[in-house]
Amino acid sequence: MADLSVNVGGLKLKNPVIIASGPLTAKIERLKKAEENGAAAVSLKHSLLKQQFISKPRWYVEKNVGIVVSGDPRLNVEEAQDLIQKAKEETELKVIVNMSALPTDIATWGQLAKAFEEAGADAIELNLNCPNLHTASVTGPALGANLGTDPDSCAAVVRVVKDSVSIPVIAKLPTEGGRILQVAAACAEAGIDVLNVHAGFRAAPGLNIYNGGEFLYPGSSAGNFGGNSGPWSRLISNRFIADVAKACPKPIMGGGGIGKWEHIVESIMYGSTAVQVCTSVMFEGYELVNKFIQGLSEFMEQQGYASIEEFRGIALKNVLKPGQIKYTNISAFIEEEKCTGCRKCEKLPTCEAISYQEGKCKVDPKACVGCGLCVGICPVKAIKIVAV
Repeated sequence: MADLSVNVGGLKLKNPVIIASGPLTAKIERLKKAEENGAAAVSLKHSLLKQQFISKPRWYVEKNVGIVVSGDPRLNVEEAQDLIQKAKEETELKVIVNMSALPTDIATWGQLAKAFEEAGADAIELNLNCPNLHTASVTGPALGANLGTDPDSCAAVVRVVKDSVSIPVIAKLPTEGGRILQVAAACAEAGIDVLNVHAGFRAAPGLNIYNGGEFLYPGSSAGNFGGNSGPWSRLISNRFIADVAKACPKPIMGGGGIGKWEHIVESIMYGSTAVQVCTSVMFEGYELVNKFIQGLSEFMEQQGYASIEEFRGIALKNVLKPGQIKYTNISAFIEEEKCTGCRKCEKLPTCEAISYQEGKCKVDPKACVGCGLCVGICPVKAIKIVAV
């Protein structure tokens, strides 16, 4: 039987699935549902030493894209401590605390982390990326919308927290600003145990284009740009995971856009040891976690993997630089018995190889350049790529 257990920078988990910090981890009842459906750990809702403003849940949602979060209440210190204690008393979950202290008072980061360790936390997750909190740099002037834009400040925070606690410390890295590799390196040099790598950006909500461009947040015709999560981010997250894995020898928690167990496998193959999931579970319920774990287990059994470590990072060898790709001669091929004659492929404006004949689409292999666009748009999966 495949062993799904992992050790992420000293945090030992029964499987690699973690519920990410967010609304799913803000109440004990939700944590219990996460455990009932197989999650190994939870990262609690973002906890703040000082609340900068009061917010209510206001989210713009496009299911195939994701969520733009205009506002969502954070936990204060007492709420977080209470939730930690309840989680440790009433569940077997490993509890990670996602936290921010005062950006201009570095000592508060260590003090807050220590308080959460004393409450029973299994790990501390430093929120260096939250895109809708305006913070200043520890080591200099304000640098954008998050502390994580400054590698030196991130390193300073990591050092003070590592000096204050004995449990694993995770850095939730920023992706805005284009400095993720510099920040990852600075955190690693400062002694971080785990890097949380995902694609998170501020995004704009949809607009009511017939009513003066009002924002489409529920009940709010105006508002701020908010953190964006969901399916859109998976491929970008995998790129960041691979970049960090190749550049920085630290365990990685991956995440971003995971909606199927296959996505978890991809994240691990790009370098993650564990994954954090959120938006898809918000859309489909905690039962999805069980499907993740079952699918992952069956995949490992079928492929002969005895442990997660056996396939972690195996895709990195396939990451090449431009100009290094070796091209083989290939062509699209349409399986006639599957083709419904919908003609979606025949209408592709860049394709000169597909024609429609007697109710079916066909490919001229001599004219096909092998781009693969038709494979991706066929609604019945009737097209495959073959060697020629």
